[in-house]
Amino acid sequence: MQRLLAIFGSVLISSLILVGTAIPAVITAEQRKELNQVRDGLGDVDKLIKDKKYDEAGKALDEATAKIEKIVKDAELKPGDKMIAPVQLLIDKKKQTLQKLAGTTKGKEDAADVSFIKQVAPLLNSKCASCHDDNAAGRLRLDSFAEMKKGGKSGQLLQIGNPQRSLIMARVTAANPAQRMPKDASALNNEETALLANWIKQGAKFDGEDETIKLADFGKPATKARPNTPIKISKATGNEKVKFIKDLAPDFVTICQRCHSGNNPRGGFRVVTFEDLMRGGDSGAVLVAGDLERSRLWELINGGPPKMPPGQARIYRGWYNNLKIWIEEGCKYDGDDPKVPLQRLVPTEDELKLAKLGRMTADEFVAMRKEQTSEQWKKVLGKEEPRALETSDFYFYGNVEEGRLKQISGWADEHAKALRGGFKLPDSPIWRGKLTVFVFKDRFGYSEFSQTIENREADPAVVGHSEVTVGQEEAYIVIQDLGDTANSTLPDTRLNLIDQMTGAYLKRDGKKLPEWLIRGTGLAMATKAVGGDNEYLKSMRGAAADALRSLESPAELFGEGKFAPTDMAPIGYTLVGFMVKEQGQPNFMKFVAALQSGSNLRDAVGSVYKPATPQSLATAYLASIGQSTGPAVKKKGKK
Repeated sequence: MQRLLAIFGSVLISSLILVGTAIPAVITAEQRKELNQVRDGLGDVDKLIKDKKYDEAGKALDEATAKIEKIVKDAELKPGDKMIAPVQLLIDKKKQTLQKLAGTTKGKEDAADVSFIKQVAPLLNSKCASCHDDNAAGRLRLDSFAEMKKGGKSGQLLQIGNPQRSLIMARVTAANPAQRMPKDASALNNEETALLANWIKQGAKFDGEDETIKLADFGKPATKARPNTPIKISKATGNEKVKFIKDLAPDFVTICQRCHSGNNPRGGFRVVTFEDLMRGGDSGAVLVAGDLERSRLWELINGGPPKMPPGQARIYRGWYNNLKIWIEEGCKYDGDDPKVPLQRLVPTEDELKLAKLGRMTADEFVAMRKEQTSEQWKKVLGKEEPRALETSDFYFYGNVEEGRLKQISGWADEHAKALRGGFKLPDSPIWRGKLTVFVFKDRFGYSEFSQTIENREADPAVVGHSEVTVGQEEAYIVIQDLGDTANSTLPDTRLNLIDQMTGAYLKRDGKKLPEWLIRGTGLAMATKAVGGDNEYLKSMRGAAADALRSLESPAELFGEGKFAPTDMAPIGYTLVGFMVKEQGQPNFMKFVAALQSGSNLRDAVGSVYKPATPQSLATAYLASIGQSTGPAVKKKGKK
């Protein structure tokens, strides 16, 4: 019993932090030198890829990743720390390029057959199944081949024969660490990525007998089923000092379920439901109501043996004290059904954040926004004193001349009126706490903001962007002052401002809208303000035609990740223009409102552009650009 309890106990709550605050991490001169060497060495990878030496390129990228991870570990940096993020982003982008060009393990068509049972299943089980089980977010399960075939909320996971278009490959090779899978873990190395891509290219075949068998069970002898006998649950009276759902459950969900969930939890111990927690693991219960000394869980977190959690991770005092009191009070449950997954009972971080923001007054929100803005500026250009200007909707901050900032504020106020009129908004602040508008006089300031605040390299072709987070906790746009004359590749400042302001409006309610819609709507609204003779807008049609040549079918138009970020402006502008021309601006606004309310693309198109579907709409749009032929979308009362 002791040995088995030690197995699951040693990994339970493995990421909690004990009493005290960690000392801020500092990167040494030697580590900085090594980081620079890693970055400089990535130039050799480009040459290897160009020469089709895919194995060597993959090995070099894996070595670079290992060095970065060692620096992060030794310096005790957080994932995505600004000191290593730019280099990590370069590595991830090169891995994406390599995966797209190679496509197979050896970069050849005659690669050896890949076995799902022997090769792919162990990889998915070790990297994915612990999170993507019967309680997976997004309804995506990867604990059996049968579930994997179904896909999840975002659609099908596999495009048979085409790894480049398979969602699973997009997720494991995503350049942004926050979007890449596995979550909160190292990226797949080149060999693992190539193995998965090769298997998909070869047809994503299942070479077993039963697709419903759990991945963890392949190659293992049958094990005794985990006990499923009813557990006695003590109901809370409401007088307890510690509430399980509020004070303890969140950490069990966010930390413990990483290892103690699914069909093969560590030590047979699941913490998916309260009943699971009280049942314990393979060797019996780990919690005894009212008895700290007999509760094995309490013994393990107080030094074991073995000490739990292992290594340097430790439990923070608040949770430690709450657990002690909760056990002493009888391990009471304050929920209705102990069989309900804890994940459904515990508010998400976003929900907690929304609740906190909802309690703030308008004045408190404005004060928060001003403090945020000031702090962000100090991080970017701390030695340069900014000019500030406040209006009813905006808080301007920049290093342009005072007169220029006033001129830009006038344009912003004019477009705020256009937003209220176009989207039928009430005469009240459009953004809570106002919208911050950062205006940089040159490229240096804009690039520094992207690197310092957002941990990303600014694309040379991108001169403005918007950011609105959950509950509008953060709401700002950042623009580079480009002057008052546009050309075929760059907009003028007023157009840039309108484009980004519109994006900030469309993002304010937290709904994820297509990037083509955000950019297209912004540029369409800018057309009315700056005029159709604007050189930048006049170049959109030709740029869209160039970008659309890569499409193999109309259905790909609305697919995620098909186009580069710089393609979104011309495609969005021409597509929105086409939709407005087909049904008029009021109906297009209804289409936008449908997406903002949570409708999917198919339903939103069907409700406004009847009897069109996304595919028929795409076909008609492409025909208007001259890329293909297809039936036009039926117009309502228009000739």
